[in-house]
Parts: sequence; C-alpha cells; structure tokens
Amino acid sequence: MIKKEFIFVVLISIILVSCNTRNRVNIDLSDINVDAEIKRLDQDVFQIDLDSTQKDVNVLVNKYSEFFELYNSMIIKLGNPYSKSYPELLKGFVTDYTMNKIYTKTTEVYPNLNDLETELEEAFKRFKYYFPEKNTPAFYTYIGGFNQSIVVTDSMLGIGLDKYLGSNCIFYKRLGIANYLQQNMIPEMISIDAVKSWALTEFDYNDSIDNVVNNMIYQGKIQYFLNATFPNKADSLKFGFSGDDVRWCIKNEKQMWNYLIDQKLLFSTDYMVINKLINPAPFTTGFPNESPGRASVWLGEKIVSAYMNRFPNLTIKELMLDDNYQKILSESRYEP
Repeated sequence: MIKKEFIFVVLISIILVSCNTRNRVNIDLSDINVDAEIKRLDQDVFQIDLDSTQKDVNVLVNKYSEFFELYNSMIIKLGNPYSKSYPELLKGFVTDYTMNKIYTKTTEVYPNLNDLETELEEAFKRFKYYFPEKNTPAFYTYIGGFNQSIVVTDSMLGIGLDKYLGSNCIFYKRLGIANYLQQNMIPEMISIDAVKSWALTEFDYNDSIDNVVNNMIYQGKIQYFLNATFPNKADSLKFGFSGDDVRWCIKNEKQMWNYLIDQKLLFSTDYMVINKLINPAPFTTGFPNESPGRASVWLGEKIVSAYMNRFPNLTIKELMLDDNYQKILSESRYEP
C-alpha cells in the first residue's frame, strides 16, 4: 500500500511539473507583431558590378547603414567603407578565388531563407510576449570568411551563413575545425544560436562572485529561455548536443553532480576550471570522455527547471531578471 501511494504521489508530481511547463510556453502570439525579414548582405556584396564598384558601394551603404560599417570594420576587416581606397578593397574581396567558392556554396545551401525567417519570427514573438518593453533586432546575413557566426548589437543581429554550411562541409575540414564544433555548424542551429546570442546580451551574467555553480545556473537560465522560445525544438539542438550526448547526461546526472560536490568544484572561482566546465569542448573536463562538452550546463538547466517547477506562478521574465543564482540553487532543492 505504501508503495502504491508513493507511486501515486510521484505521478501527480510529474503531471503538475508537465502542466507548469506547458502553461508557460502555450501562449497566444496572435496579437504580437515581429518583422523577421532578413536582409541578405551576403548576396548583395557578391553581386556588385565590378565596373561600377563605387556606385554599388553607395547603394550598400544606404541599404545597410550601420551594419555595413560593422561588417567591414569588425568581420571582414576591410576598414572604412567611406574611404577612397575601399571600393578596390571590396573588389579584391569579392573576386578572391576562395571567397567565391564560399559564396557559391552558401547560395547552394541557402537559395532562400524563408524557413529561417519563420523560425526567427516565432521565437522573437515569444521573446516579445515575455518582454513586451524590449526591442527586437533587425536581421542580416553575411559571408565573413569563417569569422564570427553571430554578431549582435543593441539593434542588429547578423548571421554568418558560411559558418552553417553543414557538418560535412569540405571547407571546415580543410580549416582543421574540430569535429565537436563542426557538428553544430548546420542550418538547424542558426535560429537557436541567434536567439541565444541575443539572450546573452539582453541578460548578461551579473554577480560579484564568479564561480562554477553561478555560471552553471546563469547558463541554465539561458537554456531555459531557449526552451521557452523554441518549445518544439529538440533538447539536443538547444544544447548543441547529439542525441547520444543527451542520453548520456540523463543516465549520468547524479554521478556528474556528485563529482562536482566531491571535488569541491561548485564554488571554485578558478577561471580555468570555470572555462573547462562551461565552454564548448570535446568532452567536459573531469567527466568521462563520453560526456559532451558543457555537460555541467545541462545540470545548470536542470537546477533552473527544478526551481521553476517549485514555483509555478513564477514567470519567465521574473526568472531572467533574477541574478541571485545562489537563491535559485537553494530554493530549487535540486537533487538528481
């Protein structure tokens, strides 16, 4: 009888947790307007008329304004687009043999961006639902010679399409990019990386104590935000994991948590320790080689989820604006 009652209580708890999660993401977006039209600087740059470069540069400056300045100064580093020497520099960039190969491949993979626009529109509608007072960015795509994947300012979000040509892209292999990075250089990751990058600037890390567990919970909050903006995306994509990686984390959740406790790593302020546990890597340092990099961030999301499940009336907005990571940890009563 005790066993049956225990099972009943567990089932009720699971149902309540599931309902709490659904209630937070099943929202009405019908009255929220977001313009997710993407301006394709990648195409416009490589389609300039080489016989009238200055004229086309003027068109690009007028059409892309601040983003064009950012593109030239920070991404491809050609310098000031208003300088007299700039047209010749741009002509050299677009006629470069390798850059033309990259452009050709990019147009093959991305003849249009209709699906991406749809994904970004829904994700940022959800963002506006939770944060109606905040602005949404203007969207641009570019070819950056394999530099930044995503660039973000307070009003713009740029996407380097050449960083998402597919995990088997020959360019990545020639560049010697590590396999664990290549696996996420796929079209399916663009919208997730874009929204995550935006979230990291909107909700920055804010604590006087920079330790492992605070970083885990901060990153866990970002992952929870991704769950809210992409409720129908697989967890593996939102973490940048493979399916096997997720299954490994589920199977080894308790062992990972116990390791961090036993080794007294949770409250470590060592910069190198934090980086090794939080940043992308072939595997998470200290965990078995079968673990994915950032497995501790997976734990961080579990802590945040436990916290939100304990307080069903807490909103996404209240969570994201709460920088008291220690409170979230203690009140989550997390126990894998």
